[in-house]
Amino acid sequence: MAEQYAWYVVKTVPGAQKPQREYTVETTPRKDDGALRGKGYRIVPSLNPNQSAVERSLSIAGFVHYMPAEKRLIRDRRHTDLWKVRRFALLVGYVFVLNPRSFEDLADVPGVAGVVSNADGNPFRVNLLDILTLRRAESACELEFDHRSQMARRNLRKNAKADPRLQMLVKKLDIAGTLTVNFETLAA
Repeated sequence: MAEQYAWYVVKTVPGAQKPQREYTVETTPRKDDGALRGKGYRIVPSLNPNQSAVERSLSIAGFVHYMPAEKRLIRDRRHTDLWKVRRFALLVGYVFVLNPRSFEDLADVPGVAGVVSNADGNPFRVNLLDILTLRRAESACELEFDHRSQMARRNLRKNAKADPRLQMLVKKLDIAGTLTVNFETLAA
């Protein structure tokens, strides 16, 4: 059974654990007379917050991987009263790969700097219990983050009763399902 779950440590390139940038095409609205405005479309960069660049590269290459991550609240640039949820790596610079078919193929994946080796030069193997301990710690952080987010939403709605601008913003974001706030500043 131990051979079935052989996890190995991979060193990542700096910046590879940031969210993967994606590009979407949006159509531009037409003028009042029905004529096209500009080219009729525009390319808009966006971030996929649920997957980093190295995770995407490993998935495309066909490797099973695990990157321990945590969620943090980052201030929204447009609405400074609100905060966005962002995902960050818990172990910066490292990703775990399950049973790689070839270490040479793994080293060639974009975003991978190399495979971590032990003193003998063999790829460093991680015990399954250590991976499960990381997953347990990650889920405990997730549970705490969810609890604090709920408390922050309650406090934001309470504060929005006195501020009509904030109340309008909360209603708009509730409809879209993207309401997040900072639990540290509003929990007081």
